[in-house]
Amino acid sequence: SYLQLQSQSELIIRVEDQLRRAERLSTLGELSAILAHEIRNPLASIRGTAEILLEEGTSAASKGEFLGILVKESDRLNRVVEDFLRMARPDPISKIPCDLNEELGNMIILLSAEARASEVSLQLAPSPLPQFTGDGQKLRQAFMNLILNGIQASPVGGRVDISTLFDRESGSIVIRFSDKGPGISPEAIGRIFEPFFTTKGNGTGLGLPITKKIIEGHGGTLEVESEPDSGATFKVLLPVSRVTTP
Repeated sequence: SYLQLQSQSELIIRVEDQLRRAERLSTLGELSAILAHEIRNPLASIRGTAEILLEEGTSAASKGEFLGILVKESDRLNRVVEDFLRMARPDPISKIPCDLNEELGNMIILLSAEARASEVSLQLAPSPLPQFTGDGQKLRQAFMNLILNGIQASPVGGRVDISTLFDRESGSIVIRFSDKGPGISPEAIGRIFEPFFTTKGNGTGLGLPITKKIIEGHGGTLEVESEPDSGATFKVLLPVSRVTTP
């Protein structure tokens, strides 16, 4: 009967809701376990360094060195916690008109000193784009993560190429971030967007997952193409809801 079908339908909806909640809790539990592991390492280093500083006979020069370790590990701990909070509790995405070419240009200016320090150049090849409506602040964070990723992967004398174009067929803005670094191994490329996965000694492993979440929050996708010793290209696709002539 109609009432039985309605009851079964409501039951299915309740079960699906319970499954979604269980999945969220399971994911949160896994992330919390990984976070605890990531926090434990710098905490152990901080404690060990503090114990050495408490020992009698430690020279002033050694104390200065150990205090530097304390500051470094404290900063590392802070980065892990801040990145985790961005991942676990993202702010709502605002929708305002923004010029993506301008945002990318601003990020290149902001990161130019870091690029010079690494002896890496940044090159932007912009194409005319339609107006995009999105969260400029969050997109700047995503672009910064991808440019920094390219700088860190590049060898001395290398270059990070950033390009934009509008794909009329798909109705999407395409942004590419390419480097000529060592590339990403087949084993790592399947895990590169997993929280806390990193191939860098000083990374938190949350930059790319946060970036992916920001792009997906705008209805877009983040893809990576790479082969060992051939560099890597991260491709951002952002759908344009209403196309205006560039």
